[in-house]
Amino acid sequence: MAMQNISLVTVHYSATYEDQDWRAADIRKWHLDRGWRDIGYHLVIRLDGTVEPGRPMYQVGAHVGGRNTGNIGICYVGGLKRETGTSVGHNTMTKAQEQALIGEIRALLKKHPNAQVVGHRDLAATQCPGFSVPEWWARVNAKPIPKPKPAPKDAPVVTPGVAEDDYHVVEKGDTWWSIAREHGIDLATLYARNGVTGPDTLPIGKPVNLAPLVTERKPAPQPSGIPGWFARFIRWITGG
Repeated sequence: MAMQNISLVTVHYSATYEDQDWRAADIRKWHLDRGWRDIGYHLVIRLDGTVEPGRPMYQVGAHVGGRNTGNIGICYVGGLKRETGTSVGHNTMTKAQEQALIGEIRALLKKHPNAQVVGHRDLAATQCPGFSVPEWWARVNAKPIPKPKPAPKDAPVVTPGVAEDDYHVVEKGDTWWSIAREHGIDLATLYARNGVTGPDTLPIGKPVNLAPLVTERKPAPQPSGIPGWFARFIRWITGG
């Protein structure tokens, strides 16, 4: 089961060098280290064309700032060349990656025929995924090439500020359970974040808070070399 009302299929690169065969598990760790709930992409395509699952299709991803609802994110591994470093994004897809990407997009469009196929750079100030996806997709399907839309010269290789969405705006048919499932949040936690104790009414247009509570933050690691009892004593006398 996928998210409802899919309107976008967005192509990304991993912003790693073309000779580095990273896995979905690696990218998941990077994203978890940022405090995200899971990997931001729904699919990851490795150098040999292997397609690895990322975030479940029924959950909203974290791959385009403010544009994640109804948006399936596919990431191919690569995008950077050693000779140009981390300042320029490129289309480094191998033939196997390109064929896998075409297959995944076509499968998604069978389920969501009205979805638009775009690149990250069509939705945000970034060079990702290193090429114009609308032009590429038109060539793949032997259709007229759309008017070129080059990425701004000052667009960064990696878009800053992409993160988990902080709010879900209630649409027709939404329930607390469906929102929790769609965003990968425990139902009781979602209630707590919104100050409710049970499934009260959800008027259309209501913003539901998805942001973590302060009490959910992980405790800071203790300095190495300091005994645990001494660290606890210092916190007690300082009120920390």
